[in-house]
Amino acid sequence: MKDIIPVHHHQDLSDNGIHMRIVTPDHVNSHPVEYAHRDDYYIFGIIVSGKLNCDIDFSRQTISDGDLQFIRPGQVHRFVSGEDFKGLMLMAESGLVMDRYKLIFDEASINCSSVKISDAEFSELKTLFIFMYELSGRGVELSIIRNLVSAFIGLVAACFKRINRQKPDYNSRYSEIFLQFNSLLESNLAASHSPSFYADKLHLSPVYLNEVVKNVSGWSVSNYIRNEIVLHAKRMLCHTNMNVKEIAATLGFEDNAYFTRLFTKASGKSPLNFRKNLE
Repeated sequence: MKDIIPVHHHQDLSDNGIHMRIVTPDHVNSHPVEYAHRDDYYIFGIIVSGKLNCDIDFSRQTISDGDLQFIRPGQVHRFVSGEDFKGLMLMAESGLVMDRYKLIFDEASINCSSVKISDAEFSELKTLFIFMYELSGRGVELSIIRNLVSAFIGLVAACFKRINRQKPDYNSRYSEIFLQFNSLLESNLAASHSPSFYADKLHLSPVYLNEVVKNVSGWSVSNYIRNEIVLHAKRMLCHTNMNVKEIAATLGFEDNAYFTRLFTKASGKSPLNFRKNLE
């Protein structure tokens, strides 16, 4: 019997919201996290050598030396396999990631959450990581570590922004609204699928909310909500034994047939066929 997707919490890693780890081939082989799970914190990784295969929200990703990767809070992921993998991993609770960086990661994750960086960028990030890692081991004042972590995350965000050719910085109002919308959607997805509901919660007109979401994500509010519904449904189809009717109800659909049509149109497969193809 499959359980609801487990969530790892940052408090279990560290009492200050920061955890750094140097991952070696021995560590990968002896401590593999092969079950699907999600975290309530960000993970940033620099791949030093070797190769790692992992699944992130139904996308198989192979990352290798010279790659930079992140995983956002809430994304379902699991380790698949590794070949002589060595990496540097920073786990940081969400409050340590500035809003303008969250926006970059939100947009980048729509297409891909890993990029190949230049030798100079790799050297800078690796040097800064090792410096932070060594300082934290010496019990240096936490505020100093937090400032360095913020700088590290900023450099990671700059790499993704440049390589993905993202737009110039959005005005602070767009950033604030999009992040608030995402937060509301996560907690209210089962309550409402209506753009007007979220616009009202944000004290905005539906037209203006649509303008913000489309400029940041490339999708209209309606399509963005639909994509979130389908993603949550896929997670439950893959990682739980809930039937389609139960999943539809969990996501706020009284009409199971309507949910099935929406899912099929968006994914190209019915919910049952999607689950069958996972076997």
